[in-house]
Formats: sequence, structure tokens, C-alpha cells
Amino acid sequence: MPSSGPRSSTPTVADLAVRFPKTKQGAEDFVRFVMAQVSKAYATADPTLIQPLVDVATCPDCARWVSATTNMKKMREHFEGVFVEPQSVHALTLKGDAAGVITQVLVPAGKIVDSRGRVVDPRSASGPLRSDFFLQFRDHWVVTNAEIVR
Repeated sequence: MPSSGPRSSTPTVADLAVRFPKTKQGAEDFVRFVMAQVSKAYATADPTLIQPLVDVATCPDCARWVSATTNMKKMREHFEGVFVEPQSVHALTLKGDAAGVITQVLVPAGKIVDSRGRVVDPRSASGPLRSDFFLQFRDHWVVTNAEIVR
């Protein structure tokens, strides 16, 4: 009999490969998914939502997302508001196992709050910003670098 309990929102490697195939559309959809998972990770202080999607050894921004959400979990804090809002997502032509994805995002105002709801760190809105994602298809797409283009 199937379990009626909550399902994990962290997909398996096999799920990622099927949901986001090695195509331009797959790369674009993966980046949208990564942004949604980053937002969810900040809202819930859960770095495990991001870890299987990124290579922290090659992506400083990704490492910062993981360390920030890890620290928020330890401090019993979370982000309130939408962390990042994609406006456009466009993959360039795939080159072997690599893809570049150019995005334009808005960063809405929000705040990090503690377990009592006190504001720890307010954030002003910014954007639109161009953010470039560099992906590699391993067992599934992985963010190998991300950078804000200024």
C-alpha cells in the first residue's frame, strides 16, 4: 500500500535526468527549477534542496547559497519573501555536455527572520539583473558556475 506521508521535495538523480533532459529546453527548465529550489531553500533554511543541483567546488555563488542556508538552519532563521524571480531564461546552443543559460531576474525585497519572527537582515529590492548560469550534464544537469553580469 502506498505511503500517504509527505514526499521529499528533493528529487533523485534519476528524476533530474528525466525531468531535465540534455537539450536547450531541459537546460532552461533546470535553471528555472534551480532558482525555485534556491528560493525554497532560503524560505525553509534547507540546504539539501540545493546541494544535488550545484557544484560548490566550481561555483562560488552556489557555495554561498549552501553555506548561507546551512547557517540559517543552525541559527533557526529563514527568509521571508520571494528570494529570486526569473523574468527570462534563455539557453545558448549546447556544446557537448555544457550549456550556458542567460537569465534576467528580479530580486524582490524580503528579510531574514529568527525563530521569533524578528528581522535579522532586511533586503531591498533590486533588478532587473542579468545572471548567467554555466551547466554541465553529468548524471543530470549541474550548475558549475553562476554569476551576476554587471
